[in-house]
Amino acid sequence: MYDAPISYPHQYQYPNPYYFNVPINNNVIQPQYWTTQDVANRFDFFQSSIGRNEIGLKDYGQKPFVININEATKQNNNYRTALWTGNHFQVTLMSLKAGEDIGLEIHPNVDQFLRIEQGQGIVQMGKRKDNLNFVRNVYDDSAIMIPAGTWHNVTNTGNIPLKIYSIYAPPQHPFGTVHVTKADALVAEHRSDCDMHYSPTKYPNRIQTNNFNIVKTRFSKEEAAAIALLLGIDFNKSKFDLDEFWMGVNTELEHGNISSQTNVTGDDPIITGKIALAHLREFPDYYKRLKVLEEEAKAYWNMD
Repeated sequence: MYDAPISYPHQYQYPNPYYFNVPINNNVIQPQYWTTQDVANRFDFFQSSIGRNEIGLKDYGQKPFVININEATKQNNNYRTALWTGNHFQVTLMSLKAGEDIGLEIHPNVDQFLRIEQGQGIVQMGKRKDNLNFVRNVYDDSAIMIPAGTWHNVTNTGNIPLKIYSIYAPPQHPFGTVHVTKADALVAEHRSDCDMHYSPTKYPNRIQTNNFNIVKTRFSKEEAAAIALLLGIDFNKSKFDLDEFWMGVNTELEHGNISSQTNVTGDDPIITGKIALAHLREFPDYYKRLKVLEEEAKAYWNMD
């Protein structure tokens, strides 16, 4: 692989996979063609360094697949593109604009691997979102390992796009996910039936659904714990426990897809969790009291 005929104002010089020695009249696409990012987005394919075998940047899971991950990562100009989604892990490509970050997040049951293929940035990690005590500068060829249950963020500190590929185990995003911008990702994650920021290992395919017509009738206790973690609830300090919160999120599903007339959450786990949290902050035993009240009401109205 040859070095690019230009230098970047950073610590490293970045290799250009599209620069190679060919006659000037060769039919192979010349490297300057790819310097405009929107060209890649418009045609949405990756051009190999030999100018042949065009491969679309799309999700190829769960089929056997081989690709030059370095070139594919650099070719991707979407904020996120799922490249391969299986039952047990997923590969996505990411591109962060200058100054852009992934955003502080946590995956309670998902280990994650990131590799930098272009650019420079900073990675922050910690057990608490208000104490990211692990901080490292990262560059081209840096590999980042993020344990499950760790708050983390990656920020582009350079002035060229930060190109990353990510491996989630188990998968974290629906098959075929494409988020052109970070804003698109935030909207998709907010509306997903199962929150994109957690994926219980026991149910790796739960994140595949994003269908508003699906009615969710119950959160598992594991899911309730994950929602609480994402909301920053510390049960060691709160006046209510996980069982009370679990009861709360399941109760508040009555404001979801079960009824179009009263649907305000779309079964979104974070919105549902916030409603439960608001009530539990009023009374730590809110849902135990509510259950007693409902039983009394049923008896009064002779309801089965």
